[in-house]
Amino acid sequence: MKLGKRLQTLHDVVTEDYQHIWDCCCDHGQLGAQFLHSSQAHIHFVDVVPMLIAKVKQDLARFFPEAETRYSLYTQDVAKLPLAQYSGRQLVIIAGVGGDLTAELMTSLCCNLRDEVDFLLCPVHHHYTLRQNLQSLPLKVIHESLVEENRRIYEVLYLTSGKTGAAITPLGEAIWQQGTLSKRYLEKTLDHYARVAKGKPEAQAILSAYQHLTL
Repeated sequence: MKLGKRLQTLHDVVTEDYQHIWDCCCDHGQLGAQFLHSSQAHIHFVDVVPMLIAKVKQDLARFFPEAETRYSLYTQDVAKLPLAQYSGRQLVIIAGVGGDLTAELMTSLCCNLRDEVDFLLCPVHHHYTLRQNLQSLPLKVIHESLVEENRRIYEVLYLTSGKTGAAITPLGEAIWQQGTLSKRYLEKTLDHYARVAKGKPEAQAILSAYQHLTL
């Protein structure tokens, strides 16, 4: 199964061994399927849309008939993942949804953590407000980077509730060290918030923060 550049980047960022990987808002389940192929973890496919989960179930039965004991499927709200029911290292992946929804899901999940859990996030927008929300949670940065696909640039945030890692910042750190990609991302971000600030004065503070970035 060949993944697009964004999903392949998310797959390749993960270098740790996990006993459980949660592919949330999984859409067609491609990322989780790749982990099913490349890791020994139990893969949990989660989406709130019944039709999507039904299609993922059908595809898994077709392409991974020998692995039926190594995955589970859930039609449910990601905010209510039963993380406490499982032992061992766990990774929760939330990708392809907005930053505001990602922040809501992360707040709910982190309120009920009992053991150390890692998170891999790749929101489609509202990165600044997401990062601000994440700063209030007991999380550290393992890795952050940018990835471009179909002329759209995404932030990748690999986080942990453990004690080792860097502090989360509203603008990010390592994402501004990717040369021309970082420069183009900054230009796009400045253009976006300049437009938003015309109708929403509260966005001026965000625009100002990005304007003071030096690459």
